Amino acid sequence: MLGTNFPISDYYEGRILDAETLSRSGGWWTAVLLITDPKTDRPFIAIYRWQMTERGWKVRKTFTCRRKSEAMTLAGVIERWAERLP
Repeated sequence: MLGTNFPISDYYEGRILDAETLSRSGGWWTAVLLITDPKTDRPFIAIYRWQMTERGWKVRKTFTCRRKSEAMTLAGVIERWAERLP
């Protein structure tokens, strides 16, 4: 879904390698982005949560994984716990 204009800072503009919207409703937008860090030129995963305000989309929460081991651990826990959800 890279055609969508994700409201990230100018610092990361043009550095999105891949992105996927998880949800967008009720004035909230949640997406997972694969971004290249401008300083290190290394990719990282970021989960963004924006809220629509009078001035446009505002970042409310961000979570990043910069190492593969972190991402794999997080994915494993989410996969295991997902079984508990209705």
